[in-house]
Amino acid sequence: MKLAILSLGLCLLALPAAAQEVECHSSDSYRVAVKAYGEEPGAQIAVKAIEPSASSACRFDPDEADDVIGKPGDPLWFYALDGNILVLSRSTGPQGDVVVHDLDRGTVLLDVPSDAFEVRNGKLVFWERTVEGTPDTCPGFAEFQANGFGTVITVEKTLDFADGGITATGASRCDGTQ
Repeated sequence: MKLAILSLGLCLLALPAAAQEVECHSSDSYRVAVKAYGEEPGAQIAVKAIEPSASSACRFDPDEADDVIGKPGDPLWFYALDGNILVLSRSTGPQGDVVVHDLDRGTVLLDVPSDAFEVRNGKLVFWERTVEGTPDTCPGFAEFQANGFGTVITVEKTLDFADGGITATGASRCDGTQ
């Protein structure tokens, strides 16, 4: 493990290198600095509105941030920043959630169980896990069971970033779960 040494007077403190790394992302409106927890899964996200005439370096500073998203024990991961929309995943394993924040309003637009999603043309297309699959609803039920997996029915939906509306596309499928 790489360690960085921080000198504080006569005291030396060893910090894991991963705890110091900051990942930066920006849109026309916002800059987000993502800092991994280090020993715990996930990250905190410091959000700062970009002022048109100001230039500043991206850094993780909770005191200067307009908002800080995430806390230890909530394994959030950065996925995308599209204008004022921040898309995160929450997971410590194969099944997780998709979490969408509207940074202008300071609200969560979406927080649902979904393992498959992508940002396309100002929208989030995602497959939401709904109900457990059965032999009647899941064509691959027997094969999933034989391989030690569970099953779940997922429904394809779209979140429109412009108005926050969610629509079902009508598509559904049966997915294996661990």
